[in-house]
Amino acid sequence: MPNTLLKFQIWMLLTLIISVSSAWPQTKPNQAEILFREGYILYQQRYSPNAFTKFKEAASLGHAEAAYYAGNIIRRNFTFITEEAADFYRQAADGGDIYAMLRFAQKGKMCGTLRNCNYDRQKWIDRAKETALPESKAGDTQAMMAVSIAYGLDGDLGEEFGWVKKAAEHGHAFAQYWLATGLLGDQKMGFYWTEASRRKDVLKWLRASAEQGFAKAIENLAVEYYKDGRFEDCHEWVDRMGQTDYFDALYNYGLVLMDGPEGMYRYPETRSVDGLATLLALHRQTGSSAVQRSIDRRLPDLDPKIVDTARARSEKLLVDTPILHYLPKFGI
Repeated sequence: MPNTLLKFQIWMLLTLIISVSSAWPQTKPNQAEILFREGYILYQQRYSPNAFTKFKEAASLGHAEAAYYAGNIIRRNFTFITEEAADFYRQAADGGDIYAMLRFAQKGKMCGTLRNCNYDRQKWIDRAKETALPESKAGDTQAMMAVSIAYGLDGDLGEEFGWVKKAAEHGHAFAQYWLATGLLGDQKMGFYWTEASRRKDVLKWLRASAEQGFAKAIENLAVEYYKDGRFEDCHEWVDRMGQTDYFDALYNYGLVLMDGPEGMYRYPETRSVDGLATLLALHRQTGSSAVQRSIDRRLPDLDPKIVDTARARSEKLLVDTPILHYLPKFGI
């Protein structure tokens, strides 16, 4: 089991992933919202400099969440909160963004202007709770997840666990994923008489998230079914990996199809054309050097006709599809 600090860092890294496949509000967006959405797609594609430009402009028009993400990009570049990042976070917090408040509630090297924790952490924790608790009690699952972080930062792991579970029970896809993989899995929270009963709940919540289309849960569920020797179930979710917009899932899906029974997950057949076409399309969309290396390693062993067919097929795959990394809103 990881130690307490590592558990907390894992929680921080994974918490509150926003899926851009979720429906945006149906009202006509204003200019700030358009800029934010454009920036968010770029952010999830790991094009941070271009995303920052969009977020900064949206923030100048009063968009609180854009200000939060602008601050996040600066903080990630420096690994701590600079004065400029703090200014963006304060704008976001003043605009009601709870996660900006929680940024100021952190401690250690991630807190403080220029690494100097010169503000009242508890004040920011209390402010985040005061903002999120009424919405949580009214059934807002995003607010429930924010409250769980606030209690975690305050050292109350029981309340942290309880609010994540409540959000999961109310259908929040990431809460279900995090409950399965983080709190019940890595952190071993919750009481169970046997590990088998814990394992049953892990799979139950992971499947609930995957069935809602949460891409990280889809990939993780395939892995967990493989570990349990449930290969038919595993292969069902491997096929679902190929229908996502998630970089890791698509990358592994391509490799699985190419390697067939001898590769990951013991996939029942080798589908070299489909696998190579997926990798070629993924590389076209992302320019990933890792994907290119995987392609280069496999090309010498393939019949030229298979390669030509795969290249033609790849031109029809992932067209106009942003490939996302599902970066967390409140990650390290």
